[in-house]
Amino acid sequence: MSGTTTYQITLSTGGQVAVTVTAEDPAEMKASLAWAQLAYKHLVNNQEQQEDQPKVQEQKDEEAPICAVHHVAMVKQRGKYGAFWSCRERNEDGSFCSYKPEGR
Repeated sequence: MSGTTTYQITLSTGGQVAVTVTAEDPAEMKASLAWAQLAYKHLVNNQEQQEDQPKVQEQKDEEAPICAVHHVAMVKQRGKYGAFWSCRERNEDGSFCSYKPEGR
């Protein structure tokens, strides 16, 4: 056994993006960690942009339904249960429009 300590840090997003830094010197590890954090942030931002592009194209291809209450085009929103169509207008009492298009 050589008596050398090896430090390793891995930053990852559920297995899709990972940056690993390995060093034998604590000072070297500290300097490498700053680089790893920047690289990780760049990769995550890049991944998010790539994931959003097909969704934007998909929304453009799909024709927006018209709100039967306010007679305006609805907007596709993403909620915790998935995508849905929403009217951006408010009712006379100030509440949000709750119209839901049929079959969507």
